[in-house]
Amino acid sequence: MKKFWLLSVIMPLLLTSSCSEQDKNNQEINEESPRKLFTLKNSGWDIYDGENYRYGPSIIINDDGSIDAWFAAVGDFYGNWHELYNKNGNNSAHPVSAYGTVGQKFTADVPFWGVKVVSPNWHGQPCGLTLKLFKWEDPAMSYADVVAQKAVASEKYTNYADGEKLGVTRSEKFPPGTYLWELSESLTDQSGVWLREGEVTGVTSYRGGVPVAEKSHWEAMWSEEKTSGDIFWDQASYQRSSDRGKTWTKEVMSLLPSEFSSDHYSVCDPGAAYWNGYYYIGYTSTENIAMTQNNVYVARSKNQAGPWEKWDGEKWGVNPEPVIRYDGNPEKFGAGEPSIVVVDNTIYFYYSWNDTGTTTRVATAPADDPNWPGKLNYRGVAIDKSHIAGADHADVKYREDIRKFQAIHTADRMTEKGYLVIWQSDDGLTFQKIGEVRKNLLPGIHNCGWSGDGKGHIQKGTPQYVSYAYGIGTWGKWKTRWAEIEW
Repeated sequence: MKKFWLLSVIMPLLLTSSCSEQDKNNQEINEESPRKLFTLKNSGWDIYDGENYRYGPSIIINDDGSIDAWFAAVGDFYGNWHELYNKNGNNSAHPVSAYGTVGQKFTADVPFWGVKVVSPNWHGQPCGLTLKLFKWEDPAMSYADVVAQKAVASEKYTNYADGEKLGVTRSEKFPPGTYLWELSESLTDQSGVWLREGEVTGVTSYRGGVPVAEKSHWEAMWSEEKTSGDIFWDQASYQRSSDRGKTWTKEVMSLLPSEFSSDHYSVCDPGAAYWNGYYYIGYTSTENIAMTQNNVYVARSKNQAGPWEKWDGEKWGVNPEPVIRYDGNPEKFGAGEPSIVVVDNTIYFYYSWNDTGTTTRVATAPADDPNWPGKLNYRGVAIDKSHIAGADHADVKYREDIRKFQAIHTADRMTEKGYLVIWQSDDGLTFQKIGEVRKNLLPGIHNCGWSGDGKGHIQKGTPQYVSYAYGIGTWGKWKTRWAEIEW
């Protein structure tokens, strides 16, 4: 993983669901409808150790008893970067003004789109630097000879963001060869560059035109293809278990956001289903860098791990567009966290809508239409959790034994007293609270999911499970729990 300390600052907004100021958890439970509740056999076991997080599970039990599970996982950087520094070394920030210039000699063995340098500004303004790229044609040339030439590319940056990648790029690409990038013309002492400890073969770093004596290099990189180099916040991981969740296959980062598209920032909160030969995943993303104003998207694949086609508003393709676009207060969470159930050839598509309240909405579509995302018909608010403190997203399933829809979610999320709430519906459109689960849960529970088959059905006699993220302390460092349901 690369520099995910950034997420300790930005991720809290992503997972926040609105909660009521008053704790009304003890509201009346509907006793009129026939109820079939569950408990947990025991507290279960961890399936993720909490290095960062895996949350919001979507779980499918297959006919052979194997289990497919998708989770929201920590994101990564866009681009296939060739780093010119040792990623494992300690780094320190240096003002370019201390040396006049800093630079780095490197060789690209293929045509490349651009080179970028990670530049801090100590969260201060003003700041500014000029980045130039020179061709180092002859090995006998000195640093001074190289920078005396005309630069093959140059870019001036003023008041850039702290940690921004300053770059020079070219759409027709630079030819293979040896180059030197140089940062100069520092506007203030707050215009800097990172120096990373560690050796790198074939790279020479300079300050003031002189090679850096210690075994360290400036944080720079080059890319063969066009890329923003941005960090995307989340992606969807996939794993399989054949022994009831005791052991799992190696994790695959299955569904990623598409760079320069509507879901550029994130693929989060996967909600998976399977019918008519396709796996479908609904997920949360946003076009708002503030991590609010989320929308809902859908992708499909013949395989659990992808590759995925994304709904583009008209067909399955590569340029995603929301199937549910949030139109409420842009400072609120918005729409997301989908859950899919198929009953009697109808898709019930559930999703959070957190604006003035904390709710789950539902839309329906025909399951036999391959372009069903374009046919989603809004049916109303299915669950209103606004009066339950610390309530988060609902995961909905269809109970075949009682022919009713049931939904669960966590409440008092991320606290010592977190618990599960159970809701029930006859028609899948309007739910009533029917119970709670408070035993065998661990402190800090949040973002739970429970199992069903590919259509979201809980089949009688098939072992079923609950999974959730938990932990109190460092934000974003949560373990993932797995526990068997007892009816």
